Amino acid sequence: MVKVAAPLYELQQAFYTRLGQPLPAGQQDQQLLEALARLIRRRHARFLVDDFLTRAAAAHADVLVNDDVRSYDIDYPELRRRGWTAVRISTSDDLRGKRLAAQGYVSLSDASTTGVDAIEVDYEIRNDGTLADLETTVSHLMNQVLSC
Repeated sequence: MVKVAAPLYELQQAFYTRLGQPLPAGQQDQQLLEALARLIRRRHARFLVDDFLTRAAAAHADVLVNDDVRSYDIDYPELRRRGWTAVRISTSDDLRGKRLAAQGYVSLSDASTTGVDAIEVDYEIRNDGTLADLETTVSHLMNQVLSC
């Protein structure tokens, strides 16, 4: 998995490590990540997508999954222009919040997901069931997409 937001996660970890409070694996501070993304985009609007594309090219993979596109005006259009298939995995706000809280997120925010429902995607998966249900649905979709 190659993530657009990898530089943000690195900065987040450095921030909390410097505070003497390194985050356990899997925990996130969504408010901090959103603030970092805003500041980076003000300084260099294409940095995150350009950095991602460099890392994606270095992966030399036939299939790449990016599970964290949050820029619907810069990153998303660039990935689409390059032929990426867009899959939205959605659930209710309530269930999303419960799942993130269960993962121990330091802070939650909906700001970076505002507008996600308005973007055009090739496929959409509802994630209202179990992890096994999601894995089965994703597996079927991957078989469908890769057989094309």
